[in-house]
Amino acid sequence: MEPLLLLAVLVLGFVVAFAIGGNDEAMAPAVGARIFSLNTAVILGGILSVVGALTLGGGVSEKVGSDLVSQQTMTPTMVFSVLVSMAIWLLIASISKGLPISTTQCIVGSVIGVAIAAPFLGVSGWGVEVVSWLIVLEIFAGWIISPIVGFFIAGGVFWLVRRIQSRVTGLAGRERQERIASYGLALFLIITSLSRGGNDVANAVAPLVTLPDFEAPISFGPFLLPGLVVPLFVGGLGMAVGLIVVGRKVIKVLATEVVSLTPTSALAASISVALVMFIGTYMGFPLSGTHVLVAALIAVGWVAQTPVQTNQVKDILISWVITVPISAIFGVALYAIINPFF
Repeated sequence: MEPLLLLAVLVLGFVVAFAIGGNDEAMAPAVGARIFSLNTAVILGGILSVVGALTLGGGVSEKVGSDLVSQQTMTPTMVFSVLVSMAIWLLIASISKGLPISTTQCIVGSVIGVAIAAPFLGVSGWGVEVVSWLIVLEIFAGWIISPIVGFFIAGGVFWLVRRIQSRVTGLAGRERQERIASYGLALFLIITSLSRGGNDVANAVAPLVTLPDFEAPISFGPFLLPGLVVPLFVGGLGMAVGLIVVGRKVIKVLATEVVSLTPTSALAASISVALVMFIGTYMGFPLSGTHVLVAALIAVGWVAQTPVQTNQVKDILISWVITVPISAIFGVALYAIINPFF
């Protein structure tokens, strides 16, 4: 690929990662439980996003990028259409209502839409048969199973915590428990943010992984690094900047508008998300941390018999259902507009 065009694609990947970071709600439990201030949460989350992208992002990026389209190499026009369509929908959801939509659903919808539409726009070698429907089924199964597992883990952990709390007498004892829980919460949120960085970066740079420009190793002083490091770093940096600049609204929605949190309830939710996301990311599965976190928050609210804001949950669920088809439509529309010019 021409150097100028390659730079433009990397800049576009950064913009998409910026939009993903702006929709990152991983630190919401700490803000809801008043462990971190909003500013501390976004700065710490941004740093961890970069580290997670570089250390854990490779496997998930390959599954969503090349594996999803049967190892086919997407053209620069396809990559451009996928990335722009994702950025549009993510920014609309983040800026308008602060809804925590699934970035994994965004990229899967966009890639499938563009791959299927390509033959109708005169591009041979693509179509329904190129999409690896086994991988699609695997990804969809992850979207369904992971929040269910997250719900039961969070509910079970919080039920156990409540049993322990019931044996503690006196205000001082309860305050000590909450303080201990706050330390544990910080630890598990670090694990969650690292996993989210590794999982979500794939949603920004997976189309870039299919480009041959990043297959060869690159020299960095005395070190020889995989070419994949370049898009992963660009994606991680973009997510960090997006979280710091525009991510506050989404964090506020999940921190205050779904269910009221204490350090112990936030810890139960965070343990669930950390376990599910770390295992899934390590195994290379593109899971939705948003799905898992919302399910975990609902579980702790149910165990605590705390009112759950059903209207807010309904809006979030609707946004999940429509994200795949909307992303596919945006991707196809953009591809149809720009393809004649290339």
